[in-house]
Amino acid sequence: KVCEPSLVYKMKNIECTTAPGYTANASCVIKAINWNKAVAHMDVDLARPLHNISVRLQVFKKDYSNQYQPFLIDVHINVCDVLSRRSFVPYGLIILKVTQRFSNFNHTCPYAGHLMARDAYLDESFMPISPPLGFYKINFTIMENHQSTAATYVGDFRWFVQVMQPVKKKIKYTGKD
Repeated sequence: KVCEPSLVYKMKNIECTTAPGYTANASCVIKAINWNKAVAHMDVDLARPLHNISVRLQVFKKDYSNQYQPFLIDVHINVCDVLSRRSFVPYGLIILKVTQRFSNFNHTCPYAGHLMARDAYLDESFMPISPPLGFYKINFTIMENHQSTAATYVGDFRWFVQVMQPVKKKIKYTGKD
């Protein structure tokens, strides 16, 4: 079958952490769809507006000793520049594609009120390369005024993802022709 992906990115867990002065009522939940796909539902209320949002994106891969080790990506992205199309950092564009598709985090800064993502997942259309099979942790650390000297921690979330070959559906033989 031509339409089946060669790799799937199945979410195994999600964790959210918030800073009391900036955010409240954070909720992160994973919902299993099938053997190959799980989706994330995330909600947070902003206690005060965010004007200059930066994200530190880090990727870790689980090694043979069951520990997460840094894996290739550790970048700071000014999200406001990416959303207003003033910056074309490759990882920022991946974040832009995911947020525009699954969340209300899709307009230029500032941000206030309720932010949410529904049915979010990763697939190979978002990825520029195919990583090795295994378990990954993707950290998103959100900061306000990162470029200034006094960057403020707003919150973070971590996606735990398994990169695997798709589980094939077994066809049951009924004995009828």
